[in-house]
Amino acid sequence: MIKRYYLIVKKFFGLGANNKKLLFHLFFSAFLKSISFLAIPYATSRIVDYATKGDFLTTFLWAIMFLVSSLLYVLFSHYNFVSYANNSVFTHNKLQELILNKVTAYDENFSKNISTANIVNTAFNDVGKAMQVPNQAFEAITEIISVIIALIILTTVSVYIGIIALGLNILSLFAVSRNMKKRDYYLALQTKNQDDISGLMGQVLDGNKEIKSFNMQDDLNTYLEKYKKLWKENYFLKRKYYNNVWVLIPSILGFGKIIIYLILIYLILNGKYEVATLVLVIGYYENIQTELEKLYNSLDEISCNSTRVDRIYKILNYKTKNMLEFGSINNDDIKGKIEFKNVSFTYDRQQIMKDVSFKIAPQSFTAIVGKSGSGKSTIFRLLLRLYKANKGQILLDDEDIYDYTQEVYSSNVSIVTQKPFIFDMSIRENLNLVDSNHDHQITACKRAGIHNYIMSLKDGYNTKLVSDAENLSSGQKQLLALARTLLSKSEVLLFDEVTSSLDINTSKQIIDILKDLKKDHTILMITHKPALMKMADEIIVIDNGRLVGKGTHKKLIANNKYYQKLQK
Repeated sequence: MIKRYYLIVKKFFGLGANNKKLLFHLFFSAFLKSISFLAIPYATSRIVDYATKGDFLTTFLWAIMFLVSSLLYVLFSHYNFVSYANNSVFTHNKLQELILNKVTAYDENFSKNISTANIVNTAFNDVGKAMQVPNQAFEAITEIISVIIALIILTTVSVYIGIIALGLNILSLFAVSRNMKKRDYYLALQTKNQDDISGLMGQVLDGNKEIKSFNMQDDLNTYLEKYKKLWKENYFLKRKYYNNVWVLIPSILGFGKIIIYLILIYLILNGKYEVATLVLVIGYYENIQTELEKLYNSLDEISCNSTRVDRIYKILNYKTKNMLEFGSINNDDIKGKIEFKNVSFTYDRQQIMKDVSFKIAPQSFTAIVGKSGSGKSTIFRLLLRLYKANKGQILLDDEDIYDYTQEVYSSNVSIVTQKPFIFDMSIRENLNLVDSNHDHQITACKRAGIHNYIMSLKDGYNTKLVSDAENLSSGQKQLLALARTLLSKSEVLLFDEVTSSLDINTSKQIIDILKDLKKDHTILMITHKPALMKMADEIIVIDNGRLVGKGTHKKLIANNKYYQKLQK
């Protein structure tokens, strides 16, 4: 049983969200608090002993000792409270930081295997509870020490009383452990049900317009009721075993108290012990009962948090067979030369790309074209290291892209999408996420052609953007996203259908910006626009995951049937 709790605590400390100095203060304060509490029953028994003997001076001295012990207990409890708060804040913030770093580093398979609702609930609800594990573990250790010392003292008074107390403690510990294990099983199921409900709610928010248009409310409520029913069933089963725990503790220990009191009364009546001994035994048995209830509460909380620790561990230690790993190449002097060498990629047992090879020169503009679903976006996903090629090599400046460090690669390969995501912050705060130097921000915005518009706003760069920047037009969002990408100082820029939903004037503005950017960037663009194909230095034609054409617009329009079809 102890092994189970040890493994839970060990797994928590393995998450890497600990500070040794804070942990020392937490344990030391819990130990001092527990030891000072043990001195109070002994001082009480001495007061009674010397008072009944008429030794008032010694009684007075022990009364002072009682007050000192009580004062120390209060002081050490405050020390423990402060230590707990400091350690909890550090652990909470560190765990959220680790989760954020891991989520942003994982590939796209991660979101397929672990839902958004799971991640959100883990980062807030689970972290908020799991941060208490160190305190619960140290409290449990000091409570065990306190119980052992109290049992030793009782045994010195009477071996029979010590054996009875020890037997009852073991019995209650076994009963509590068995029920906690059952309770945790249903708690894990209930948490999974909560993830399903949260996930459904998130999808309702994302698809609210479609829900209203197609009158889906009733069907969605049916799904919600199913999840709620499962949550309710597992909740009551969890409560059943939880209630067993807190009914067993007072029942078993209360029964033991009656037996011990009867034994003591019998011995006192027969002149074997004095009243002071009765006070001593009562004090330490009460101490054992109090510490055991606190111990079971600590173990209960550790047990409850096992599911939460598992969920955090699952995110921080997520691994799959094709897990992307980062290399050690830290060279940031990237020119922007790209090469695909016999690259094949399979996803969900379906071959998306087969034996694709091409080279892209630095400071060039390459258009990637093909029918929808032909594999164009897969090229970008592979270049962004969201997936790993099953076969072949992808090179950046003649080095495998998986051999670069995360920092170097992500700062040199960036994407601007058709629908860029903008945070609910001010324009400046959005740019700060990439580069907080305001002069650099102005330079990037000028080059992206959005600076003059920003300055026309009442609050300029401090203008607050509403949800997903809905107070900007599609074109303005694209230009702001482009400025953000330029701030990253990436050598390789990927543009995914950025002009498809823009008006003619903004599209022309984007084209002019691309001509300027080509002077010092390697540009790849997925596009269906003939005008962009014509201005490209080279065009890559993809069909059903295969490279079926490569060359200039003039060359391909004359000789490539796939490209000719696309133009029509």
